[in-house]
Amino acid sequence: MQTELSFSIVFTQTVNFIRNRFWSIALISLLLNIVSSLILKNSVDPVIITQLFQAKSPSAFPLFLKMLLIKLVLFIIIDSILIAVIYNYSVNNYLNLNTVLSRMLPNVLNMIGFELIFLIILPIIFLFAGLIFMILGLIVPKALVVFLFAVVAIVFAIFFNAIYYNFCGLIAQPTTKTFFEKFAECNRSILTHWRFALPMMLIYFLVVFAISLFNTLDNNIFLSVIYSTLLTILNIFTICFFYRLNMLLTSNKSTLEPPEQNNSLII
Repeated sequence: MQTELSFSIVFTQTVNFIRNRFWSIALISLLLNIVSSLILKNSVDPVIITQLFQAKSPSAFPLFLKMLLIKLVLFIIIDSILIAVIYNYSVNNYLNLNTVLSRMLPNVLNMIGFELIFLIILPIIFLFAGLIFMILGLIVPKALVVFLFAVVAIVFAIFFNAIYYNFCGLIAQPTTKTFFEKFAECNRSILTHWRFALPMMLIYFLVVFAISLFNTLDNNIFLSVIYSTLLTILNIFTICFFYRLNMLLTSNKSTLEPPEQNNSLII
């Protein structure tokens, strides 16, 4: 008899997965954030960029673009490593560097494709949204426009992050599907299985908000690294949730086995 898949089953399995490997995951997250912090610190200084903008220096914008590019590259590389680590721990009980390294390049290429698509799509979405809200501002009261804007922004943030993390979970497992097939499947899956994605995203943003409060206590590099490490662990948890969700959905469709009997996933 097939066991019905629910949010609680996937969430519990994810909690168990992370808990059983917490210290190794925490150490990996810490090391990645220390390295990225050192790279950023020795590449660009946000304070200098701010000062250049205030002085209306022509070199301010190129430095700002350089900082954004470095952050984007680090973001792609770090998340590609995290996805590879999740896959490694799903098939091995230990950290196998060969497995991690073999999955890094495919992950990087998929992440670059994802980022490029949304770099094209997002400006168009923002342009149309801006026009719509400008028209609404001429028709309805300003307070209502602000409220509608806030609602749309929250819904968009939840939807976009759900797509992103679901895509990360989808590419973790090696497959013969092309990038566009995976991207299309990711979007279909979010719409079909929104009852899994929505509560996970609400938990994600609630934890991000709580961690952000911790980060406002002081502004030093040590707390900054700890803050980034906590966010990285949260990213690992969220990616792992969608990875296990996709694997369990596939298992239920193909083998009709209960989720807890899926031998391809190590808990």
